[in-house]
Amino acid sequence: MQRRTCLLVGLALVAGCSGTKASAKKARGPAGKRAKGPKGPKTMGNLLVEGYIADLEKGSVESRITAAKELAAMGSSAKAALPALKRLTKHADANLSAAATKAIEAIGK
Repeated sequence: MQRRTCLLVGLALVAGCSGTKASAKKARGPAGKRAKGPKGPKTMGNLLVEGYIADLEKGSVESRITAAKELAAMGSSAKAALPALKRLTKHADANLSAAATKAIEAIGK
């Protein structure tokens, strides 16, 4: 978790999320509004969820379980991960299936 947070903070700095006026001007679209990605603005929370979704889809069983637990801890802000978690509820590994089910319950509250 600490490594991912450090990587995301570094990514945010490289992407221009430094909070300066110059970076704010670059982030704005033609109408003067903040540019948004396909799932909304690129906030740290969104970046974390996207990273965990990637782990759910292509990670090892252990990393998938960890990602499911972290998403569960994030609660309703991790709703974007629900489709990936639902696919894992039928996984052959019982621990992974259980972690995905618990995460869906925690996110749905």
